[in-house]
Amino acid sequence: MAFVANAVSLVTYFFGFMNFSLTKSATTLTNFMGTAFLLSLVGGFISDTYLSRFKTCVIFASMELLWPNIAEDAVRVQ
Repeated sequence: MAFVANAVSLVTYFFGFMNFSLTKSATTLTNFMGTAFLLSLVGGFISDTYLSRFKTCVIFASMELLWPNIAEDAVRVQ
């Protein structure tokens, strides 16, 4: 439900702040949602086929914990 709420507000963001047209905003949103749903299926297939449930949780939990530090270093203004 939160994903859909964020997706709906993305149209407003694209239209208002990014100055996309309404049709371009809707197209960008549908591309984003389609990619998100497709990648979740691909990730589920990879984790079920090649990795165990535990390995998948450990790998992606560590990525989730490390990502804010990596992203912070990347956007830091020098």
